[in-house]
Amino acid sequence: MAQSINMINDLTPINEIWKIKVRIILLWEVPNYNNPNVVDSIELVLVDEKGSRIEASIRKTIMQRFSNMVKEGWCSIIVNFGLISNIGKHRVTNHSYKLNFFSRLLSEN
Repeated sequence: MAQSINMINDLTPINEIWKIKVRIILLWEVPNYNNPNVVDSIELVLVDEKGSRIEASIRKTIMQRFSNMVKEGWCSIIVNFGLISNIGKHRVTNHSYKLNFFSRLLSEN
């Protein structure tokens, strides 16, 4: 049985198996504090079909896998990600959690 698409507002860390269909509406690179020529992460704002938004992060260790696939306006189904509390001082979205890429995209549009 195929897994159904979840909405961003339904995401919580209680469940570990999520599948979301989103569009990247904002993307930026975060430079290393000590060496601004080195990128430490790629940060994104994702939106689903209902207009709900969540911030996402692609860490340096897996950036190469995703760097050619993430662009503003890009749309995809994403699986295999984690959620952490969005408690930072400079929150980009109001969502309680932030998405961390783990593995791979399911499909691209």
